[in-house]
Amino acid sequence: MITRRMETNIMPPEPPVRFYKTIALSFLVITMVLLGVIIFTTTKKAAITIMAKGNTKNVTIAVDVAKQKDDGFKGILGVVSSTNFQWSETYYPTSAKTVNGTAAGEVTLYNRTNVAQALVKTTRLLSTDGILFRLSDKVVVPANGQTSANVYSDQPGAASDINASQFTIPGLNPDKQKMIYAESTKPMTGGARSVKVLTQEDLDNAKKDYLEKAKSAFLKDLTIVDQQYNQKIVSITESATTSSAKVGDEVSEFKVSGGNTMAYVFYSQDELAGVINKEMAGKIDPTSEKILSSDAEPKVALLNYDVQKGAAQLSVVQDLLITLDANAEKLAAKNFIGKKKDEIERYVLGLNHAAGVEIKMTPSWSWSAPSVEDKIKVVVKNVQ
Repeated sequence: MITRRMETNIMPPEPPVRFYKTIALSFLVITMVLLGVIIFTTTKKAAITIMAKGNTKNVTIAVDVAKQKDDGFKGILGVVSSTNFQWSETYYPTSAKTVNGTAAGEVTLYNRTNVAQALVKTTRLLSTDGILFRLSDKVVVPANGQTSANVYSDQPGAASDINASQFTIPGLNPDKQKMIYAESTKPMTGGARSVKVLTQEDLDNAKKDYLEKAKSAFLKDLTIVDQQYNQKIVSITESATTSSAKVGDEVSEFKVSGGNTMAYVFYSQDELAGVINKEMAGKIDPTSEKILSSDAEPKVALLNYDVQKGAAQLSVVQDLLITLDANAEKLAAKNFIGKKKDEIERYVLGLNHAAGVEIKMTPSWSWSAPSVEDKIKVVVKNVQ
């Protein structure tokens, strides 16, 4: 009898259900974390708004002018010449003084008697306030009638400037004074008058203004003969002036006249603008600044000239308003990658023209800017 051994395959125990749950939950957590990271990374943004103030910068340059360009000449073409120009202007003193004069006016003489009364020139008339006047001419006052006559004050001065009054005639006897008398209906004037006086200040101001007026008059009449040049500049290099009155004279007006040597230059506005623009470009930092405006006309003056050589030199002053350029290198988004808010603030406020900065992160609880340039937006707002 053969005995056979029965073999039995023992199966390993199955893992408990908890184990699978743990694995599943771990996988879910990891997936959610990764998904959160992806969402955070893709939605993270930064908006940087910079408040910038424009600053005025003054550009002053000397520009050479010549009738032709030689090798190395960096100026502009133009016509240089000079001529003599006669001009006169009328001016008015600003200072005045009060001087004594003789008051005068008109009276009506009345005669209440039946006999005409003759009154000689200089006959005295006494006002009710005791101010003495005299007839300017001989007068005959008709019987029971009246006539008009001109009178003047016996004494100069403001005291004789009186209002309408009644007058007695002291040269007549007391009875006649009641019957023959005078009245005025208007004030007597001229006892004190104001006169203009030419002072040194008036004369100096007039001569200064005269030069500007003469220059403007010449410039207005100066005709550009070459269409290549559409601008002109004039300077008075010599001036010999005289005044029709001297300091201390009592005058209501005076004239300043004289001959003036006028130097003038014709030039092209576009050519000068090209020189100015080139100079302006060198006055700003291209990595952070831009010219906000330069609309104002440049101030051009003639520094010196040489008619024989046909050359001159102009002084050109241009005011520029400069501010931050949002498209400049120093404001590029790459400068803010991964930076915290305080780092961004320090960087921005360290730039010229920056007056303030606002930083908005998305999500709001982000502590640093994105690591991708496309997610960073830089805006510059100009403020007053």
